[in-house]
Amino acid sequence: MEKTIRQMLSKKQKIILVIVIAVALNAITFCLAFPETFKPESTTWARDFSAYYIGEWHLFHNPTKIYWGGVQPGDYQILPAPQTFKYTPSFLILFASFLSLSYQNALTAFDIVQLALIPALAFFVYKIVKDKNLVFAAIAAIIILIEPLPTPPINQGALNLLQYRFFSLNPQSFSPVYYAGYVLANAHILQTILLVGALYFGFTKRPWFSALLFAFGSFDPRAALLALPLLLWYNRKRILPFIAGAASFLAITNLPFFFYYNIGFSFLRSETSGSIISQMYPYDWLPIYAIVTLTILEIINAPETQKRSFPLARKKEN
Repeated sequence: MEKTIRQMLSKKQKIILVIVIAVALNAITFCLAFPETFKPESTTWARDFSAYYIGEWHLFHNPTKIYWGGVQPGDYQILPAPQTFKYTPSFLILFASFLSLSYQNALTAFDIVQLALIPALAFFVYKIVKDKNLVFAAIAAIIILIEPLPTPPINQGALNLLQYRFFSLNPQSFSPVYYAGYVLANAHILQTILLVGALYFGFTKRPWFSALLFAFGSFDPRAALLALPLLLWYNRKRILPFIAGAASFLAITNLPFFFYYNIGFSFLRSETSGSIISQMYPYDWLPIYAIVTLTILEIINAPETQKRSFPLARKKEN
């Protein structure tokens, strides 16, 4: 029976089957995490989403305090206390519409939007891996869409490992990082979608779309810098439009903030005064693992890509 099924399914159909199962498991992870978003996170800080909400609120009501920690006089009340906004100013453009909702409703909407974009991530992954080795393509899809790899938070202590069930046998253990991302309504799920989308558009020779998603996906520069070599490789045949587009979109979405209450300079000060390594949390690994996985897959597939790229040259040599 198994042999018959394997014979009936083509290579691409097998990859699609793996991706569909991975998306379903991701949805199950969301269903397990979603009820937790209505419970208090801790007695000290609100969820990660509070940083985005209060950062956006400050943009319209107290722009000089966007990158300041702690509660400021007259702030929108988020209990027990909002976390500090740390992303690039461009993220405030992406997030602006959520400020029209109350904090809890905005958190719920943000999580649902991230879940709704997972099929888009699955589509991007399928298009990139479908012509590559079946086993490696399936592994890449599983890593990107489920993230089952161990990702202990650096310098966060054992408490977080237990809190997010990294050592448990509960159902959410097959996707602990996505679980943490949904529970905290953290934007690294969105960043993974944007950066993989940028890779997809580079892979399909659409450099301006690639540049646009790269610009908006750069709100945490660490993962964006890691994605840049593969983006340049995928866009190599139209490298100038990609570079021009990326520079233009990054400037358009960030440069005006340097002239509005020095928000851009406040971001630079906040980045240079902190430790990048100490700020690595479990969900930070989502875009990193996705980019590293696709990079390794491309390296493995490089000989085959070269064969397809130069068939005429080989014939002449023969």
